[in-house]
Amino acid sequence: MTLGYRWKRAGGDTGDLMLLLGWTSEDMPRHYGAGAAAERAQETQLRMGIGEHV
Repeated sequence: MTLGYRWKRAGGDTGDLMLLLGWTSEDMPRHYGAGAAAERAQETQLRMGIGEHV
């Protein structure tokens, strides 16, 4: 598990992560945070309950 992944799972801001790690392109946080983004989306869908009664 990477720092980028853990940062995004904890709700951290991408700009702050980039600043802390010295990244100048959003490619890096997008790459390392992709798994966290998918998990957050699934959790949001479950919390909202949208699509469960289709």
